Amino acid sequence: MFPRHRIGATLAAAALTVLVGCGSGSDAGRDGAGDPSGGPDAAPGAASAAKATSAFNSAKELARQVGSLELRITTKCMVAQGFTVHPPDPVAMPDAGGADGPEGRVSPTSEQAAQRGYGAAPDTGSGQPENSLQEPPGPWRDLPEGEKQRYALAKNGDPDQLVSYETGEGKFSSPSGGCIGETRKKLYGDMPKYLRLMWLTDNGMRHEAGRQAEQSDAFLKAVGSWSSCMEKAGYPGLKSPTDAVKKVKDYYGGKDTGKNLDAAAVETGRKKEIAQAKADAHCADTSRYDVFWRTANQKALSALYVKNEADLVAYQEILTEAQKKAQKMLES
Repeated sequence: MFPRHRIGATLAAAALTVLVGCGSGSDAGRDGAGDPSGGPDAAPGAASAAKATSAFNSAKELARQVGSLELRITTKCMVAQGFTVHPPDPVAMPDAGGADGPEGRVSPTSEQAAQRGYGAAPDTGSGQPENSLQEPPGPWRDLPEGEKQRYALAKNGDPDQLVSYETGEGKFSSPSGGCIGETRKKLYGDMPKYLRLMWLTDNGMRHEAGRQAEQSDAFLKAVGSWSSCMEKAGYPGLKSPTDAVKKVKDYYGGKDTGKNLDAAAVETGRKKEIAQAKADAHCADTSRYDVFWRTANQKALSALYVKNEADLVAYQEILTEAQKKAQKMLES
C-alpha cells in the first residue's frame, strides 16, 4: 500500500549503513536463518521486548562504530597504493518512504499542501539550483576520468566479482576484491553470513514490520476513513494515500508528465494538485492513519526483535570481533 524499496543493492561504499532474511525459532542465529516474519499477534512480554530491543540498538550502534573504523582502514589501504586524492564522503540519504512528515504518513501536511502540494509540478523554468548530487568542487572533481576509474577499481575490485545475499527483495552485495573487499573479509570473515545479519538488522525486520502494519485492522479501517473523506471532497476511487500521489500525474499529462506543457498548463495543473493535496492533508489529519500505522509498526517491530534476538546477538558478536581486529589493523 505504501511505497517500498525493491532493490538489487550493492554495499559498495566504505560505510556500513545502507538505504533496504531469514529464520525463526530455534534456527535463529544460524547461517541461512533469519526470517524476519512473525505474525501480527505475536506480542512479546515487556521484559523480553526490552531485552531484544536493547540488543537491536546495541548492534546498530556497534555497526556505526565499526563502519567508521572500516572506512579508515580502506583509506589507509588506498593511500598505500599511492592514491592521495579521495572522493568526498557520501551524503546520507533520507530513509525509505520519501515523505517529509512523520513516519508512515504519505499525505502532505497542511502546510506542505498549501505551499507546494505534493511537489510534483514539472520545472518549466531555468536557473534552478545546482543538482545537490553533483560532485562538490575540489581535487577529486578535477581528477581525469581515467584516474577516477583506476581509483574505483583499486577500491572495489572487479565489479563483476561480488559476494551477495539474496534477501527475497533482491540481491544485497559487497565487493569481493579491492581495498573494500579485502578489508571486509579480514574484519567479518564469513561475508554471506555477515551480509545476511546486516540486512536483517538494517532492513529485513523494518520491511516486515511495515508489511504487518499495513495489514492491521486499525490501520485498514483508518485508510477506509481517509478514502471516504477524499470521496466526499470530490476525489472518488482513491483506495489509499499512495493512489492520491499517483493521481497527481494526471494533472500534468499522465505518464508523459511535463512533456509539451507550457507554463500556463503547468500552473493549471499545480492549482489542481494543491487543491487535492489540501483535501488529502485534511483527510489524513481526521483519519489519523499514520498514527495507527506507527502503533502497529512498533508492535510488530518489538515482536520481530524478540523473534530474531539470537541473530541480533550473533551480529553483535561479529561486530565486536571486527572492532578488535580493526583497531589492531589501524595500529600496525
